[in-house]
Amino acid sequence: MTPLPKSLRLRLVLGLSLTMCLIWGGVAAWQFTNMQRELRTMLDDRLIASARMVAGIVVQFQPMQLATTPRAQNDALLSVIARDGVACEVSLVRSEVDFLPIARTNNIPDMASAGSAGFGQITKGGKQWRTYVLEENGVRVATADRLDMRDHLVQTFLRSLVLPFALALVGVLLLTWWICTLSLQPLQRLRDELVERPPQDPTPVKSGHDIKELAPLVDSLNQLLERMDASIEHERRWTTDAAHELRTPLTAIKTHVQVAQMALAANTPNAPQDRVANALRQAGEGIDHMHATLEQLLQLARVETATAGDTRHTVGTEIAQAFRLACRQSLHRAKNEGSAVPAITLDAREVPSEPAAWETVQLPLAPALLTCAITNLVDNALRYHRGPTPVSATLQWHAGTAGDGQVEICVRDQGPGLTADECGQALKRFWRKSGSDPGSGLGLTIVHRIAESAGGTLVLEPGTPGLVARLRLPTCAADAAPAHGTARG
Repeated sequence: MTPLPKSLRLRLVLGLSLTMCLIWGGVAAWQFTNMQRELRTMLDDRLIASARMVAGIVVQFQPMQLATTPRAQNDALLSVIARDGVACEVSLVRSEVDFLPIARTNNIPDMASAGSAGFGQITKGGKQWRTYVLEENGVRVATADRLDMRDHLVQTFLRSLVLPFALALVGVLLLTWWICTLSLQPLQRLRDELVERPPQDPTPVKSGHDIKELAPLVDSLNQLLERMDASIEHERRWTTDAAHELRTPLTAIKTHVQVAQMALAANTPNAPQDRVANALRQAGEGIDHMHATLEQLLQLARVETATAGDTRHTVGTEIAQAFRLACRQSLHRAKNEGSAVPAITLDAREVPSEPAAWETVQLPLAPALLTCAITNLVDNALRYHRGPTPVSATLQWHAGTAGDGQVEICVRDQGPGLTADECGQALKRFWRKSGSDPGSGLGLTIVHRIAESAGGTLVLEPGTPGLVARLRLPTCAADAAPAHGTARG
């Protein structure tokens, strides 16, 4: 099951809404707690103020005279203590435990059990009351509030906070959704431009350049398009060159086969058998040349794909083993192919020659690629070498002072050589000094590509005579990667 795509707009809206809910919720909780405490303090202050006010007024009514008057007839005093709406009871103090009520509002219970002076809490008739008792000049004034009425006030205050918060949250969600939609329109324009773009259009993308957050993405995308266009053009040229290089031997093979067929079709006793044999021999040479070219093309393709993901290293004695293996393979191949020089020889040397000296050396290159690079250099030298002097191949390690050493493979032949300008051209694919030269023109290209993948260089220099090829590969720390076996051809 394919997972649903994730929405940046939904993430932004939910993230901003959640953030505002947390902030507003924290502020509301702090305000509610603070206001609840202040509201209770205010109601307590109201009880105190009411008690003091009543106590001050009662003195003016001559409490001893009120004590002899029935409580129901104290209408004047009752109207005073009920003026502010607080439940109140006025009593005369006879003793520490004996009180004589002289006036009481209708909404207050019996306050005889209210306790000593100060705040308290009693339960009468299933209702809880918050009480305050004040005793002055023989008069006891008790004021009270019902706790359920206080809770009702708190709940009313809470509702007054929650309703605006809920309405504001809905407004914030809608406004945030609208703002996010407007803010993400540059992404939509970028998408529309990419959808309408033809597949082979390498022109830079224009949408998003004026947006600070999108500008780096657009720049990276344009760089990717530029690299892809260069890669496509590179592969197009490579395909064209390869087709041209293969068409020539294929045409020659076809021509020689037709000549042989015509000679055989004559069906005469005096048919030129030598002409048929010569045509077939030349056709076979063309097949061999095409086979070698295809092998080189496949090898170049493997190199270009392997160097991108192969992180193996060649460590210690594996370097010398790869060098010796490449020299043996090239010398064997040159002798089997029938080199122009019957007594062709190869002088291969290692500096330093002691195996222990190579134990700390490591190349950022797989052993197979190192062998391939050396093989192509030696093959090229043996192919063009002339004279009795052997081809020289040297493997040398140059130790650096700050861990920046390098391994150099130097191959020198005594052939016709190349000029300085031709040395620069020789690294291109399918380049040959002349059309009649042997080979496919890919060997040095393969070596150059392998050297680039390891951060090294391939330098061609005119010799006196011949050609000098120097493959320089940087070394890396011995603990950068584990060893991966010996070199193999």
